[in-house]
Parts: sequence; C-alpha cells; structure tokens
Amino acid sequence: MRVLQANIWARSGPYDIRARLLRQEVGLLAPDLIALQEVDSGPGATNQAEELFGPLGYEVVHEPRAGDYRGDPGVAVAARHPVRDRRVLELPHGGVGLAVRVAVGGAEFWFCSATTAHGWPHQEALREDAVVALDAGLTELAAGDDCPPVLAGDFDATPDAASIRFLTGLQSLQGRSTSWADAFALAGEGPPETWSSENPYVAPFAAAVFAQPVHARRIDYVFVGSPFTWRPRVVVRSARVVLKGTAQAAPSDHWGLLADLEVDGIALGGRRGLETWDETARLLWPDQP
Repeated sequence: MRVLQANIWARSGPYDIRARLLRQEVGLLAPDLIALQEVDSGPGATNQAEELFGPLGYEVVHEPRAGDYRGDPGVAVAARHPVRDRRVLELPHGGVGLAVRVAVGGAEFWFCSATTAHGWPHQEALREDAVVALDAGLTELAAGDDCPPVLAGDFDATPDAASIRFLTGLQSLQGRSTSWADAFALAGEGPPETWSSENPYVAPFAAAVFAQPVHARRIDYVFVGSPFTWRPRVVVRSARVVLKGTAQAAPSDHWGLLADLEVDGIALGGRRGLETWDETARLLWPDQP
C-alpha cells in the first residue's frame, strides 16, 4: 500500500506549470492513498484535487475551509480504493483533519489528511493543542478497529518539536501520551527535508522571512497508529521525499513524502500485539528458563 503526503500550495505561483508536474509525477508514483493540504475549491462544483487527480482514477473527498491565509482553501484525500465513510475533525486554532474510512484488500481503516494550520516557528504552542486534539479524535474514531489508522499531513514542525515528539511517543502533552510510528524515521531513504531553499518557490521566502538563504526542514509526515493501541498489522517498508521537480520548477513549495506500507506483514504473533511477548520468546528460545 503506497501513501503520498502532499501540500499542493493551492493555485499559488506558476500554477499551470505546477499542475502539469503534479499530475505527471503522481501518475508515475501511483500511490494508493494521497493526503492533500492547501486544496482550493472551484471553479464551480469541483475542487483542485478532483481536477488534478480525478482523471487518474482517484476518488476525491474534499473539505473546504475558509480563512484569511491563502493556505486555508481546504484539505482532501484521493483514493484508488473504496471510501466507506468520512469524518471531519475540527482542531483548535483552525486546524483540521479529514478522515476517510477506506477498504484496501481485506482491511478497512481510517486514513486522515491533517494540518495544524499554524506554520511559523513561534506558534508551536498552537500546534501542540492541535495534535493533542487530533490524536484524541483519531483514537476515538478508530477505537476497536483491527487495523491501525494512518495519518498524513503538513504539521509545520520538525521532528524535535514538542508536537511531533508527542505524536511519536517521546513526550506527553496536557497529561496525554500516545505513540504513532513516523514512517520516515523508521524506514526513510535519502535526505528528509520537505520544505527547502533548494525548492525554487521556497528560496525567496526563506531568505526574506527567515533571514536564511539556506534553509531546510522536515515538516510533512506519514504516521501509522501504534501497535500498542491497535493490532500490529501495518509494517513501514520504505519512505522517501518525492515531487521535487527541478531547480527551475517544482510541483509545489512543499516536496512530497511517499511511504510504502504493508498490511499483514507481521510473520509472528498472529497480530495479537503485546500479549505475544512471552509466547514469542518461548517459541524462539524453548530452552530459556
């Protein structure tokens, strides 16, 4: 199962060029599921994700958003597999998660495209509130599921930020703790940055706003729900940064993140999780006291 995370920057910049690159490169990568942020509505009854990826055979679920920031137009999910349900998770300070229930092979699970909505480094407190609510909402939504949810999005925070440390189980926030598997941290290949001055649309802003002509951050993620909360059914096989374009033109100001996941890739334990710890040890080392 191939998952793509992509913030597509609405219709900003040289959009005719970007639209062509987005469609071409996504067509070549052929992800099963795409999480999209900064997705514009219109014209008419359509939306940007439907325009771009509908012709490639994707079913698109779109949630429009209103706001002053041009990144607010909406979030979306594009799926090659049947979509059974959809839910919108409203997050504090304008963030949002769009969760759809998808059927892939013999498994059904929730797949969520999310954004915390506040991207400047000094707004981490707002992102902390958003990820706590996001974790609580997805955990409640997927409670009792046999297959863990998959979460992808633009979190505008690097792995050492409190919001990402919370999601990956490295610290608690507001009396809550959780543990999502960060696909790139587990199986990433190549440079990790998804917002970089090597992107022609980022360089002028990094220099003007951050006073950093050379700038690079990993702020886009694919997460898999913890095997300690759900059954250990999903294995992260690989992850890499994609949709990079060239020094002259790129599909978006964010590079994408592609993760290859395998459902039912666990050979031991019958998908029963922590309860198989002692049993697995006895099977592997029967002479152990």
